Amino acid sequence: MAPRLVVVAVLLLAAPLCSLAQAVKDDDNTLYAGVAHVNATLPLGVPLAGYNHGDRRVPYWPIPNNTAYTTFMTPSVGVMDDTNVRCLALRQGNTRAFIVTADAIGADGTLRKLAVVEAQRMGSNATLETVTLHASHSHSGPGAVSPSFLWAMAPATDLLVPELQFQLAVSIGQAIVMAEKAMVPASLGVDISLLPNVTVNRRAKISPYLQPDSIDPNLGVIRVDDLKGNPLATIWNFAIHGTCFGPDNMKVSSDIMGGVNNLLVKNGGVGVTMFINADAGDIDPAPQTCQGKPNYNGAPTIANAIIKTRKAIKPSANATFRIASEVVPFGPTNLNVTLQRFENCTSGGPLDICTLCEVIHCDLNLHLGSSWIENAPRFTAIRFDVDGSKTLMVTMPGEPLSELGTEVRIDGVGLGFDRVLLAGYSNNHMGYFATPDEYDIGGYESQLTFWGIDTSKKVRDACRNIGAKVIN
Repeated sequence: MAPRLVVVAVLLLAAPLCSLAQAVKDDDNTLYAGVAHVNATLPLGVPLAGYNHGDRRVPYWPIPNNTAYTTFMTPSVGVMDDTNVRCLALRQGNTRAFIVTADAIGADGTLRKLAVVEAQRMGSNATLETVTLHASHSHSGPGAVSPSFLWAMAPATDLLVPELQFQLAVSIGQAIVMAEKAMVPASLGVDISLLPNVTVNRRAKISPYLQPDSIDPNLGVIRVDDLKGNPLATIWNFAIHGTCFGPDNMKVSSDIMGGVNNLLVKNGGVGVTMFINADAGDIDPAPQTCQGKPNYNGAPTIANAIIKTRKAIKPSANATFRIASEVVPFGPTNLNVTLQRFENCTSGGPLDICTLCEVIHCDLNLHLGSSWIENAPRFTAIRFDVDGSKTLMVTMPGEPLSELGTEVRIDGVGLGFDRVLLAGYSNNHMGYFATPDEYDIGGYESQLTFWGIDTSKKVRDACRNIGAKVIN
């Protein structure tokens, strides 16, 4: 969509919204929910984020390839399947929450802020404190939408193209507005089941602490219906990397997670489907899961598990929710770049950090500021109470390894919650969060743990603190 047409679309959406705050009395404790689905596929030629090697990189750098949207990366050549933005809007009295999912590599904080501004211009009541943005972590989704220079230069998202960032922000804003406008009295329920055998731990080959089946099997499902029992939304929360397609794929795709969503919609009875990734920092899809792509042999197994879990949930019109959100400054990075820590690195070309380190014999700590990478993430906790059961959903601003995910779940239960949903890749994207043992071992995830050996503690403490704000 051209920028001028985007502005027209914004104005048209804003006109009928009026004041949603007046539509429901502030003292009404009824749970209201609305859902929206927006095709957010960016123009042909957008770089595909997620890989820094293979067909994704231009072969002769620093000579630019003179394309409309790429600098260091090869332009995409087509669309295998659309990338989408979806939103679930919730309201109860004066309490609001907007849960937004996007088929993207990461949830950039700047994009999120711009999207909230656009939603507000269209008449929405959304705020930075009430909107959570969750990236699916597809490695074939759009790049060039984040200003973080480190991501542009290292793991390959390419330099920011403001036109693309604005177009995606408008799509997110539209989804927020449409979901808010569509709110009706609703019922809600939450449960967690176990889904083994579709993922593997990719660090098992280098870590003595892990086996291939050292995964997070928790499949969280949030069911939302209207009061007649018609499905509004199904949120599924699971730890899996979007890497069924490798760097040789040059077509836009939402990867395995999008394949599952498409299958769920085809089967029917689930409403709008929304995927929230979890502690997938070291969790890949199993080889058999990706076979048959783009149909994905593992997609029916995942979809059937989601449907089964959803059917077992008894949603309640008396469900309640609470939300808390705060910014936690991490400060400059403490990236320990040494040849010893990079011994498990696989070089991907002349631009990757492993090759550069070998050339200049690096042995230093890099203290990079916010112009390089986001360092003041927003943590958000949403509490759902259904028939006496308390569920915590807590955001994590990057890629937590499964060990950290286990620790955060234990902390949540210790606070008094009955179950915990981990929302990784949410609100910001600040790299990997390796636990101390895995950090010392090295490897890709360790190398991209930017705040040193204490990174996972920073994340864990922030999750526990924000969780505590909604338990009392």
